[in-house]
Amino acid sequence: MLERHIAKLLTITGAVSLTPLLQYFAPALNLQLNGMALTDDTGLLFARHWGLMAACFGALLIYAARNATVRRPIMLAALVEKLGLVALIVLGWNTPALAGMHLAAVFDGACVVLYAAYLLHTQARA
Repeated sequence: MLERHIAKLLTITGAVSLTPLLQYFAPALNLQLNGMALTDDTGLLFARHWGLMAACFGALLIYAARNATVRRPIMLAALVEKLGLVALIVLGWNTPALAGMHLAAVFDGACVVLYAAYLLHTQARA
């Protein structure tokens, strides 16, 4: 079943993963919408950089939806990145500054499960 729908799932999860691009262009506003605030220039630089990197993963996932030859390595890289973010958010779950990241942790956690299931399924078939 995953094999049949993976292109659609990658397109959807990739499109959602593209949304941090807004943080690249308007980091203070985007962070404020998520209940966070940064006034330090270095923090804003890192927020912008993270937004750009997350958006790049989103674009790669959309590319992988249409190009099966690169699908597995792109999904594995996205899985590792998303798992790392989920781990960081879960470890600081009760930290008020991370409250705006809870939804991202849930979404990325679901992506990790989905990508792992697909990768394990396709590995078993190989």
